[in-house]
Amino acid sequence: MHYASDPRGHRLSSTSETAVAACNAGIESFNRNRADAMSHLDAAIAADDGFALPMLAKAWMLQSARDANYAENIEALMWAAEACLDESNDRDADYLAALKLAFSGRGIESATILEALLDRYPTDLLAHRLVQLELFWTGRAQWMLDITVRAAPYWSEGVQGYATFLSCRAFSNEEAGRYAQAEHDGRAAIELDNTEPWGAHAIAHVLYMQGRNDEGIAWLEGLCPNWDAANQLRHHLWWHLCLFSLEGSEHERILTLLTTEVRNPDSPLIKAAPEATIDIQNVASMLLRLELRGVDVGDHWEVLADICARRVHNHTNAFSNFHDMMVLAATGQFEKAEELLRSLDEFIESGEGSLVTSYRVAGVAACQAVLAHRRREYSRVIEVLSPVRHDLPLLGGSHAQRDVLYQVLIDASRRMGRGDLVSIYLNDVRRIGFDKVGRRTLYRDAILAA
Repeated sequence: MHYASDPRGHRLSSTSETAVAACNAGIESFNRNRADAMSHLDAAIAADDGFALPMLAKAWMLQSARDANYAENIEALMWAAEACLDESNDRDADYLAALKLAFSGRGIESATILEALLDRYPTDLLAHRLVQLELFWTGRAQWMLDITVRAAPYWSEGVQGYATFLSCRAFSNEEAGRYAQAEHDGRAAIELDNTEPWGAHAIAHVLYMQGRNDEGIAWLEGLCPNWDAANQLRHHLWWHLCLFSLEGSEHERILTLLTTEVRNPDSPLIKAAPEATIDIQNVASMLLRLELRGVDVGDHWEVLADICARRVHNHTNAFSNFHDMMVLAATGQFEKAEELLRSLDEFIESGEGSLVTSYRVAGVAACQAVLAHRRREYSRVIEVLSPVRHDLPLLGGSHAQRDVLYQVLIDASRRMGRGDLVSIYLNDVRRIGFDKVGRRTLYRDAILAA
């Protein structure tokens, strides 16, 4: 864990014990995906407005939301932190330098700074969480794994935050295709702390990739009582439960969970952040998956219609924008969908860096494909999505999340009677790391129809 008064040489940057305690509590909550992290950091800033670390941690929290609506707040926090930064505090200086790069759409450069910081301070859990986020959203699974592997010898049960580190290592292993090690680490994390949502999440990914659906349901149902303190990650864990239920064709249960757990409009988290991108992604992708299987989802799309219409110029994450497109297309907002595509073209022309690369290489094509599929222009789906299918990791997100694009591609191919393409794309799905592909509902049906 990262402490403001770390005894291993990190200078105490505040003389206020109240500020230091609140800052440490906020960082610990952020590391553990707790919902109260922001309130602790705000308390630290209020107790000492010359204390840079809570400002940096809060700015990083907002940056992790991948939402342009937070840009002004992030900039203000960066300027305020820089004004009171202790130049001899190398870690805070690196947090700031990495944040500036991430904020400007240069996640790769940001991750490199954080990686160097972790070479000096391998048990800095905040840096581990931040670098994993940056690499996750730039599609660098092996790099994500390499960092946790190098740090592992410095961690043990005697180091505070070990369960969270194990969770980070588990997720890195899973996305790199090392399922046995991922499962070992994730289960060890939960044994140490059964409220650790990132560990529960890593195991859910392993079980889904391996097609162990009944085990996945049992795993998440057994742990869900422990998520009361969690942030929006708890909604995403319920989304994972829906993924497993989808393979059991429990469609009515999924539709119920979408409004009771995945995005319950009455929940405090949704009321506090009704436009949280992770919640939009969860709902949109599950609705599309249901429709691809012939399920009538009623008016479920409408809850996101206005939110996504306001996001057509919000380009902080390509993964989020193609989910916005799902909603715009499904709700018949085709003018807004075209506006989103035009805005993306302008964004790509205006800059550079890993974020622009994400859009240029795969993001625009993903949006075009989703729109074309809704318009039943199936040849267009193949035309724009097939050439970039091996580049989809650059969208960010996980293999399990990006799989929806393969489902769109295979559905389009099946509808065109292109059994040859179905076979090719199914082999791609296997290559990515999905087991038991022929038993998965949509893929099984495509094989039978080919």
